[in-house]
Amino acid sequence: MDYLTANETALKWHISSRMVAYYCKAGRIDGAVKKGKTWFIPADAEKPVDGRNRGNGFKCEETYGIPYAENERVLDSIYHTSDIANSLGLTRETLRYYEEMGLITPKRNGDSKYREFDLYDMTRLMAIDFLKKRGFTTAEISALQGTAAEDYAKITQEKISAIHEKIHDLTEMTKRLEHMREFCEYTAQYQPAFSIEELPVYYVVNTLGTGASLNEYRDKVLAYLNVEKEDILSNMVRVVTFDENGYITSGMYIVKPFHGEGSPEQKTVLESGKSLHVLFTADNRDQSIMEKMFRLCYEWAEQNGFSFRGMCYIFARLVMLGELTDQYCYEVWVPLK
Repeated sequence: MDYLTANETALKWHISSRMVAYYCKAGRIDGAVKKGKTWFIPADAEKPVDGRNRGNGFKCEETYGIPYAENERVLDSIYHTSDIANSLGLTRETLRYYEEMGLITPKRNGDSKYREFDLYDMTRLMAIDFLKKRGFTTAEISALQGTAAEDYAKITQEKISAIHEKIHDLTEMTKRLEHMREFCEYTAQYQPAFSIEELPVYYVVNTLGTGASLNEYRDKVLAYLNVEKEDILSNMVRVVTFDENGYITSGMYIVKPFHGEGSPEQKTVLESGKSLHVLFTADNRDQSIMEKMFRLCYEWAEQNGFSFRGMCYIFARLVMLGELTDQYCYEVWVPLK
């Protein structure tokens, strides 16, 4: 008995090779045998009768788990890259990327070598879109291929947990941006702005001497931060001790706001309580910043009858980048006696 391959039979019957494979798998072609991944069909086999309705819509039957069109000509239609791009809203680059990732395997025209897509490729692209709209990346979708159905619930839950974590991170980022915006608005109207405020409690995580080298930052700074979510500037404070003649010592502390984790007495904390609170902006290349700050603070103290405990804390709260120099907005706390 002579046999034809699925491709040869498809050409003979004017249908797609996938449809021939479907008929073979469904047992609708007498004498069809499968060797390896290839179906062989008797040369004299008759084309199975298409029992589907010949309307203009889609019938809820399935081929390999994918709904197919009632009109068999739709199944056999060939689409080119431009057709897919226009119909499904995908770019040529996206289609090439999906092919590189193994998500789609369009055929190539024997003469032009252009990509040719059929209905099954289209439904695969819509399935990819289904998963992408639920937060799965292309790499994650590629890894899902061949995953057992019972594992999808676990994978979906892991994705939900990751999204909740992302929402939390974005919420925290939004708070930092809101604080930055408020600082921008405040400093634009009040420069410098003096007031008596209650210094929040900060506990010291680590210290960094004035002469610390950049190499020390890894162990003394980064080790205490979540570098994916926390920046260095917001977690460091410059601590200065001084008297009426100027500053005596200076160093950098890595600090965290105290939110009631244990007792403050069990931690090293910054001086807190009633403090002079002042905002000022300075060029990051301005070497006279400390002198200007002390002069302004002492003038205010003399005019208002206050005296200081002998230390101040300087936080960088806003950075404005320039072409040659950057502007920093500092929040300064000077504890009062």
